[in-house]
Amino acid sequence: MPGHACAQASAETDEREEYETTGEDIDTIVVTGFRQSETESVHAKREASTVIDAVSSDNIGRLPDQNTAAALRRIPGISVQNDQNEPRFPVIRGLPPTYNRTQINGQIVASADNGGSREIPLDIIPSTLAARLEVVKTVLPEMDPNAIGGIINIVTKSPLSETGPFLSATGGVTYYEQSNDVASDRLSWRGNATGGTQFGDEGQFGVIATINHSVRNYDITQFESANPSFREYTDSGRPVDLGDPQGNGIPVPIMRRLFLYNNVRERIGGALGLEWDASPALEMRLFGSYNKFSDTETRHENRLQQTGNVQNQTPTTGLFAIARDRVGLNLPKTEREIYTGQFEADLSLADSLGLELDAVYSGATGKENNRSETFQTPNGADFGFTYDAADFFFDFFPVNPAAVDDPARHAFSGRTEAFNSTVQDIYEGRAALTYESFDPAGDLEVKLGGLFRQTDHARDSNVTSFSIARGSGLTYTLADVFARNERTVVGGQRFGLFVDSAASEAFFQANRASFTSSENNVLGDYAVKESVYGGFFQVRGTAGDVQVIGGVRYERTDVESSASRVVNGVIEPALRSGGYGDFLPSLHLRWNVASDLVLRAAYTNTLSRPDFGDITAAETISFTGGARPTLTRGNPDLRPRRSQGLDGSVEYYTDNGGLLSLAVFYKDIEDEIFTLTSIQQIDLGLSRGVETVEISQPQNAQSASLLGVEAALQQGFTFLPAPFDGLGVNLNATYIDSDLTFLTAAGPRQRGFFFQPEWSANAAVYYEKGPFSARVAYNYTGGFLETINSNIPAADQFWKWRDTLDAQVRLRLSDRIELFAEGENLTNTGRRELTGPNRDLLQEAATFGRAFTLGAAVKL
Repeated sequence: MPGHACAQASAETDEREEYETTGEDIDTIVVTGFRQSETESVHAKREASTVIDAVSSDNIGRLPDQNTAAALRRIPGISVQNDQNEPRFPVIRGLPPTYNRTQINGQIVASADNGGSREIPLDIIPSTLAARLEVVKTVLPEMDPNAIGGIINIVTKSPLSETGPFLSATGGVTYYEQSNDVASDRLSWRGNATGGTQFGDEGQFGVIATINHSVRNYDITQFESANPSFREYTDSGRPVDLGDPQGNGIPVPIMRRLFLYNNVRERIGGALGLEWDASPALEMRLFGSYNKFSDTETRHENRLQQTGNVQNQTPTTGLFAIARDRVGLNLPKTEREIYTGQFEADLSLADSLGLELDAVYSGATGKENNRSETFQTPNGADFGFTYDAADFFFDFFPVNPAAVDDPARHAFSGRTEAFNSTVQDIYEGRAALTYESFDPAGDLEVKLGGLFRQTDHARDSNVTSFSIARGSGLTYTLADVFARNERTVVGGQRFGLFVDSAASEAFFQANRASFTSSENNVLGDYAVKESVYGGFFQVRGTAGDVQVIGGVRYERTDVESSASRVVNGVIEPALRSGGYGDFLPSLHLRWNVASDLVLRAAYTNTLSRPDFGDITAAETISFTGGARPTLTRGNPDLRPRRSQGLDGSVEYYTDNGGLLSLAVFYKDIEDEIFTLTSIQQIDLGLSRGVETVEISQPQNAQSASLLGVEAALQQGFTFLPAPFDGLGVNLNATYIDSDLTFLTAAGPRQRGFFFQPEWSANAAVYYEKGPFSARVAYNYTGGFLETINSNIPAADQFWKWRDTLDAQVRLRLSDRIELFAEGENLTNTGRRELTGPNRDLLQEAATFGRAFTLGAAVKL
């Protein structure tokens, strides 16, 4: 049972000895590696009362992927949002991360997101922490209802699941095809270890500890345009928006942005658990974890941008006689920490009466530092260019290449230093009383419980902008701090000038008195206090092969927030408070039609509370993207999303541990929340004057619905003759059709959900025979909507479909030592983001390269 009982890794070891041979003597075959993981996943699904899917660790303490989000891709109905080529946020049944709940051992986890979202970036949590990952798709009344998509539960290993001391460790070194060319040459590697033992007169105590540390250092090349990235022009050459009736229908690129990225991502963490099986009437558990993620980035940018009218236009070419060039540097560094403390106790008060008690604390901190500098030429004919948009990767050809390539022509434009920090603390207490009755005619369980949760979320934002003081006499151009990195980036474009980070910092410090500054240290600050009072009543009845679970949950949510806003040029406090209550009934049916056939159905009511950063009156300015400033406004009037869901599934379990399943689901969502984006010319009050600003604000949509089908096949071919009996497959595919209406400045617009691919699929083929095992895993994620442009429908942004291929080979040298080799992104798949009326124009494109790892695993 996911829920409170998720803290017990019950399916972790009971399938270790699954298959038996026939004959006079019965020989036990110990199931290990990929096959063990598949077997345990099938077992967890089969035994659950709700619709769940799972992926399990193998016997040496490893999941087949490096971080938790990557491992979740193997589950039906799960796709993953990537961040800089690394899986980060899982999407459950087409619903983005903010719809879903992430838990460790059934308990809530704090979020360190500086944007104020409730999302848990699962790349911060290593897969080595988990004995099993579960995705609960139909929640019971006793479970957290803030899970329209579902609940992701990270089940850690129990120290009482083994006999005697145990220790497993894994280490590996990774080579990235794209690395060591932009900023850093740190070695990429990873290592982890898990160990524990039992103690006490009867081994009733158990302790377990996990540690992990990893570094990923890789480069990315990127080609992108503005937002909106294309325009049309009138017959006279005057610019208009895409789709404007005055335009000539020819999309023209207006900006070419080339990037060289370097990312150094480091993770370090650990967990400690203590369990006491005091007696059949008392079990207690303490668990704590700490995980830290840091991402140090270097972003070099070349930007060539037109101004004014187009000349000599053809369907694919033209001339911009006046333009400007810009060279930029951004150095964002992000640090996130997540820590948890959990206490659980199960008490038997009488033969039929039990009590569960939980006390949880989870905290998180997030810090973002960024230094950016830009150098820019004046608008002029020396920087004009012709363009050729015949291909997806359009080309700009400067009229005077020497001028564009001259650092002395690029004057200092500005410097920004930003520091944002977030602190979140969650305190939760839960109690549940259970009555059980067992009778030949049927079993009955009645459960009554309640909880209180308080979340304190605070953000502090500080932005300082620097410009050269009038009358200082300082002359500052790129020639003072430039370097060159003549490199080909995605699309065959050549990258030229860049800002030398060390030289620019030294110049600034040496001439600090010649710069003036303006600060914005108030408008981005806010604090939110959210209190949740909940109670539930749940009845589980079992008669023969039929089980019914029904009940209702009530949750009252009270919210207080404080922030600041500018009103008529004056900064004023913005204090808001409010609340809402929800009755959330549900009904679940499980029918064991036969020993190998299970039917399930469920009716659920769930909700999704607005993100903390969305429900304040704060205004946050961001410069970390390296382009125009972004102004994010909150909306204290947001309502929570509320959903009614219907689920049905059929599951067929084969005699040798396989599974064939088909599920259909439907969700009707009210008050859907989306972010409306518009481009405006405003003065941010930073002594920069009127400038182009991208403004985003969350709003409630009218309604939304989602219909989906997911199918899965997991099967080991142990029935085949040798050597083919070592083969096995794990296949799944999901189709989702969603309907969401957005109210925009240009009128109602009907799109699918954000980040929701219509199709997603996974295919893994593994082979295990003797000391050798291998696995090839394919992942397909269909295209999806990323951004709505309020004013220009043709400027909405979409991700193109993406597929990746990973592989792993293992060689077991002994029962305790194993060598492995891994290949990531063997298809060398990049990222493409599209725009335009036909979704075929370039918004962004990036290349990542392949990665190869060699390592060893040891179990003692």
